[in-house]
Amino acid sequence: MQLAVTFYSVVLWIHILAVVLAFGPTFAYGVFAATAERMDPRSVPVISAGILAWNRVTQAMIVVILIAGIYLMADGPWEGGDFFIAWGFVAVIFTGAMGGAYFAPKTRQLKELAERDIAAAGDGPVTLSAEYSALNQQIAKAGMLTGLVIVLTLYVMTAKPFL
Repeated sequence: MQLAVTFYSVVLWIHILAVVLAFGPTFAYGVFAATAERMDPRSVPVISAGILAWNRVTQAMIVVILIAGIYLMADGPWEGGDFFIAWGFVAVIFTGAMGGAYFAPKTRQLKELAERDIAAAGDGPVTLSAEYSALNQQIAKAGMLTGLVIVLTLYVMTAKPFL
């Protein structure tokens, strides 16, 4: 009986697992933030801190995705010019750049605005500022775009169109 598990299949599993770990939680960020705002605006900075913490995990998983993807391309029946390979590289670079250069600093800024608004409220009810809301909407739009890239990448990587 021959072993069905190969090193290639283990690396493929690691690649897919890293995608799930990196991006799965990000699709719920909007729900977490909106629930915190509605139920207890004082909890918004905690949610933002959790999002920032997971962003660091996501950045690490992007490195794993990239390294595993390079191995899969090199050892598999694929060529660097295959559409799904090129798309994958672009998607990894885009999502990594968005996470590090956009989402992390903007989420820190959002957290600071919420903390400012909470401090201004003292012991009274918290009303998050228009500045907070505008930035939150901007982040949400960027999140939808990035989420679309992730979803399209999942399709391209599984269906391998133009192959």
